[in-house]
Amino acid sequence: MKRPKGEGDYNSTCRISILPEHILQRILYFLSQTEVVRTSVLSKSWRSVWCTRPNLDFSIHAFKGNKQDFITTVDSTLQRYLDQRLCVEEFSLRVSIGSDDDEESMPALEKWIRLVTNMGLKELHLRISMEEYPCYSNHLPSVVFEAESLKDLYLERFIVDQNTIRGILLLKNLKSLDLQRVSIKDDIFEKIILSCPLIETLDVRNCRTLTTIDATSLQNLKKFTFVNDNVPFVDDCRIKIHTPSLEVIDFRGRYMPFLMGADFRNLTRLSLTDVDSPLDHLSTCKFPSLEILYIYYCCGFEEIKVFIDAPKINNFDYFGDFIPSISFATTTTSSSEWRSNIHLHSTDVFSSLWFVNLNELLKSLSQSEISLNIDQCSPIRKNIAVQDNNIKPVLVDSLSLNFDLSSISSLMNALFCVCRPRLIDDSFFCGYGWEMDDIECLWDILMHRDLEEVRLEIHDKNKKEWRPKTLSQWRRYHRRHGVHVRTRFALKWRQTL
Repeated sequence: MKRPKGEGDYNSTCRISILPEHILQRILYFLSQTEVVRTSVLSKSWRSVWCTRPNLDFSIHAFKGNKQDFITTVDSTLQRYLDQRLCVEEFSLRVSIGSDDDEESMPALEKWIRLVTNMGLKELHLRISMEEYPCYSNHLPSVVFEAESLKDLYLERFIVDQNTIRGILLLKNLKSLDLQRVSIKDDIFEKIILSCPLIETLDVRNCRTLTTIDATSLQNLKKFTFVNDNVPFVDDCRIKIHTPSLEVIDFRGRYMPFLMGADFRNLTRLSLTDVDSPLDHLSTCKFPSLEILYIYYCCGFEEIKVFIDAPKINNFDYFGDFIPSISFATTTTSSSEWRSNIHLHSTDVFSSLWFVNLNELLKSLSQSEISLNIDQCSPIRKNIAVQDNNIKPVLVDSLSLNFDLSSISSLMNALFCVCRPRLIDDSFFCGYGWEMDDIECLWDILMHRDLEEVRLEIHDKNKKEWRPKTLSQWRRYHRRHGVHVRTRFALKWRQTL
C-alpha cells in the first residue's frame, strides 16, 4: 500500500513525541528560544515541554529591537516558571540598554536576575547588544554577585566597579568566569578572584582598564584564556599565572612573562600569539605533560635560543616571519606520533644565512614528521647559494610553497640543500591548485634532480584518494577542471639521509 504523502514525517514526529519528558527537554536544550517556541505546534506533548525546559535564552534581536515586547515576554515567561515552581538552571540574555538611567531595562534586568537566582540558577550569560551601543555605559547589577548557586558566569560589555560589588560576594561555587569587553579595574578583579576560589576556567578578552591579572590564588584553575586584540582603550596587561593545576593556556597579547623555573606539571596545551616580551625563561620551565604547543607571530622568540622541556610533545605549530631557534627534550612518543607544522611568512630577500637557520630548525625537529610551508612576498634573488659545507639536508614530510615562480629554480636548489621533502603540494592555495605553468616548471626542476622516483598525483574527491598521473594526463585533467584540482609531487630520493 502506498504511503500517503508526508506520512513518514508524521510518524517520525509521533515517535519522538512519545519519548520521556526529560529526553524531550534535552533535545530542546540545544535550540534557540525562538526555535523552541516553534516546536509547540508539533503535538500536545511538545506544547507543554517547551514551557518547562531548564534553560532560557532571550535576545533583543529576536524582537527586532522592540524593547517593550522583549521585556513583556521575559516577564511573562519567568512568572510562569515561578508559578509552576520550575527550575531555571541556565539563563542567557542579550539586552539593549541605552544608559544607566534606562527607566525600564535596568530595573527589569535586576528583577530577572533576582528571580532566576531563586530558581536554582547555575549558569548566567549577560550581553549588551554591541551593534547599537558600542561603548561601555552600563553598570552590572550587583545582584549578580549574590547568586550563591552560580557555577558559570559570562559577562559582555558591562561596567564592573565598586557599585557592582558593594555587598558581600557570594559566588563561592563559581567554576567558570568569562569576561568579554568588560570595563573593570585591578582591585575589583582581584576581589572577585579572591572570593571565587573554585574557579577552573578563566577567560578574559579585551577588558578595558585591566592592567594586571594575578590568578596565583586559584589553585583549581585548569584553563586560562587571555585575548587582547588591540581594540581601543585596552591597555597592556601583566599576567601572573603559574598555578600547577593549569591544563590549558591560550594567550594573545604583548606581555606574557614566564616565571623562572616554573613547573607546569599538568599543562597539556600552550598557545601563544603576538607576544612581544622576551620568552627566554621558557627554557627554565618544565612541561612534563605538554602535548600541544602553538606559537603564532611572537617576536619574543626572536634572537634567542629556547629549549622546551616537553618530553610528551606530539604537535608543534609555528607561524612567523622569522626562523626561531627552538629545540625540544627527547620525546617519549614515537616519531610517527609527533608532528611539527612550520609556516614561514617572509618579506625579506632570501639569503644564505636564512637557509642555514632553516636547516638548524629542521634538525632540532628531525624526530618529528615535519610539514614546511613557505610564503614569500618580496622578489627572490636569481642566484641563491647556501655557503655551508657542514649542512646536511633534513627529511621533511611535506613542503608547500607560495612565491614568484620566475625564480623558482634558484630557490628550489637552495631548499634541497637544507631539506629533502617526500611531498611537494599546493595546500597553500586555499582551495585553488597550481596553474599549468607552475606544474610544468616544477616538473622540469625535479627531472634534473638526483631522484629515484617522481610521481605527479591528483586528489580524487569522489574516492577520497590520491591518483598518479603522467604530465600529459594532468594537462588534460587540468583543462577540464581548472585550478580546482589538488595536486602534489611524491618524491623518492636516491641518497639515504
